[in-house]
Amino acid sequence: AAIFAVQMDDYLGGKPVQSREIQGNESTEFVGYFKGGIKYKEIYQWCGSSCNKYERLKATQVAVGIRDNERNGRSKLITVEEGSEPDQLIKVLGSKPVLPECDDDDDELADITNRRSAKLYMVSDSSGSMKVSVVAEENPFSMAMLLSEECFILDNGAARKIFVWKGKDANPQERKAAMKNAEQFIQQMNYPANTQIQVLPEGGETPIFKQFFKDWKDKDQSDGFGKVYVTERVAKIEQIEFDATKLHESPQMAAQHNMVDDGSGKVEIWRVENSGRVPVGPETYGQFYGGDCYIILYTYPKGQIIYTWQGAHTTKDELTASAFLTVQLDRLLNSQAVQIRVSQGKEPAHLLSLFKNKPLIVYKDGTSKKEGQKPAPPTRLFQIRRNLADITRIAEVDVDAMSLNSNDVFVLKLPNNSGYTWVGKGANKEEEQGAQYIASVLKCQTAMINEGQEPEEFWKALGGKKKYQTSSQLLTKAEDHPPRLYGCSNKTGRFIIEEVPGEFTQDDLAEDDVMLLDAWEQVFVWIGKDANETEQQESIKSAKRYIETDPSGRDKGTPIVIVKQGHEPPTFTGWFLAWDSNKWKK
Repeated sequence: AAIFAVQMDDYLGGKPVQSREIQGNESTEFVGYFKGGIKYKEIYQWCGSSCNKYERLKATQVAVGIRDNERNGRSKLITVEEGSEPDQLIKVLGSKPVLPECDDDDDELADITNRRSAKLYMVSDSSGSMKVSVVAEENPFSMAMLLSEECFILDNGAARKIFVWKGKDANPQERKAAMKNAEQFIQQMNYPANTQIQVLPEGGETPIFKQFFKDWKDKDQSDGFGKVYVTERVAKIEQIEFDATKLHESPQMAAQHNMVDDGSGKVEIWRVENSGRVPVGPETYGQFYGGDCYIILYTYPKGQIIYTWQGAHTTKDELTASAFLTVQLDRLLNSQAVQIRVSQGKEPAHLLSLFKNKPLIVYKDGTSKKEGQKPAPPTRLFQIRRNLADITRIAEVDVDAMSLNSNDVFVLKLPNNSGYTWVGKGANKEEEQGAQYIASVLKCQTAMINEGQEPEEFWKALGGKKKYQTSSQLLTKAEDHPPRLYGCSNKTGRFIIEEVPGEFTQDDLAEDDVMLLDAWEQVFVWIGKDANETEQQESIKSAKRYIETDPSGRDKGTPIVIVKQGHEPPTFTGWFLAWDSNKWKK
């Protein structure tokens, strides 16, 4: 069987991933292809209550990799928070024990233990005869150890798994010998006979294999901060023209636009309360409060999607309740719904499409609960912003001149239901339309004023004229050089810089880390109050290298601005929608 497997692998160009199965010890992936057809398993990502955002991000990357590479993209990903474990997970893992409190030392101890879990060997005939030699005694390994001209064996026998990695330029003899040597290796090491062997071609590595390497980079993955290219020299990626009626027929279109359909299905929304789910009136769909959590059920011909929207100022009890009520609703739907947790400011395009072309409105703090509702202040300020993905959001912000931004439109509501629509120099028509919408919701008549033509009453209502965010880049919507945010941390023992994916918010600023914000005209180094000295020093050095190595022709003298948490200037806060100046004072 092994010989025929090698022959078939050669026939297919050495690209398939091979797995050896032993009777009675079959993997779940193998078993899933039987018993009445293909059976796709669920993938659970469990997040401890004290884990940090980098651990969450890495777990998500691994889970997505398993789904896409090992389950053909058809398994369902389910994120579970500690304390909200569903019955299905308890059934598989058993009753959950009492988990001890942990600290950073636990991570370091785990890293030390994991280093002894694997070894790397090279299979080569360069000396004239086939030999297996040790490359590294402990992981994590360096990706540079894997040579395209050779084959390698990664020994993870402690977990009953052996990986055979075949370089794309390895000769046929080495490729054939690698599998045979792996089988002999199992016997020599006295590993159980049911130890799995997984054969991986170069370029077809699984997430489980990649985890043993400290510096793994996929072929199309950016290096460090990633390269920034001059717009005129970037090859244009062919875009699929968006047609909502074709989404069901074209999974590729749905994936590219992150839209399962056009949002024309049935929508039901509940507010999370201690007593359970409380229905929200359809007339207020798309109007959320930052102090609440909401559950949105979307039903369309292909199934159901449950969005759990969590406000930036909601309590921990409500966060826990929202997770529990989401699972409860899923059970009522026979556990077949797709579950998506959404944080304020990170709403996906499909969720926003459910509100029938109306911008999402998020009221500042407060709550929509009748017993907890605070009277709305007589003077209110709303920011309307349309991002580069053509998504318009409306958020209530502090009534302060420092909240203004030349990039956006603002609606100032005054006590007598009159007010102003302030149009920044860099604003667009869609943002002006959003201003008309929020004014109608607030039932106030506003006078439109352009930036630079404000009457005295306008500044008086905002507490006086103050410096706010304005720059030439804001006036052009930053299309050529959009702002980018990076997190800098050495929590793992190594200094790591990772870009915050998607549209960033104030919540992405980690208090125990240092963040880099590239606003093109200047690079900000934001220092969290709990960031350590090493992170601060390395981040400033990295900011300098980032500017010096940028190939896009930017000024090498681009200023670096050091910003301390709680003392952010308008030139920094203006890049964040609905910046909360009181967030860290509470």
